[in-house]
Amino acid sequence: MALLGHDHINVVVTDMERSIRFYSSLLGLAVVMDRPLEGEWFERVTGLEGARARCVILAAPGGACRVELLQFADGPATQPTQPSTPGLRHVALRVDDMDGCLAILRREFGQSVEPTEVPKDIVRGGKRMCYIRDPDGAMIELCQYGLEQPEFR
Repeated sequence: MALLGHDHINVVVTDMERSIRFYSSLLGLAVVMDRPLEGEWFERVTGLEGARARCVILAAPGGACRVELLQFADGPATQPTQPSTPGLRHVALRVDDMDGCLAILRREFGQSVEPTEVPKDIVRGGKRMCYIRDPDGAMIELCQYGLEQPEFR
């Protein structure tokens, strides 16, 4: 048995149109599916009786990365957590133009973030990174590697 790769990232949102705008304008993702999810199968997989949600899947050109946005009809059940809380805390998305992404983030979403250089003794070839928040507070790491293939130490 072997891991074949990453399939998608799921983000529960409170305002679908706002989140579509965020992920598409900041990361260049395009909507490839927009449909309701409901019924016995959805209740079973979520463990929520009567679960209904709008599901929008956005994809990078070529489909290398997909983001699934879910807006539940009854609203969200939890609030965002801190980076030090045990469990999955952020997703890292590789970008080819960190400065361009951060300019869009500042101009269109009011977030001002400065990237950090990771020490070369950790990632040979260089890596710039920063944490940002989507409109509902989900933590995202934007990262851009140097010209060389990254090598971790």
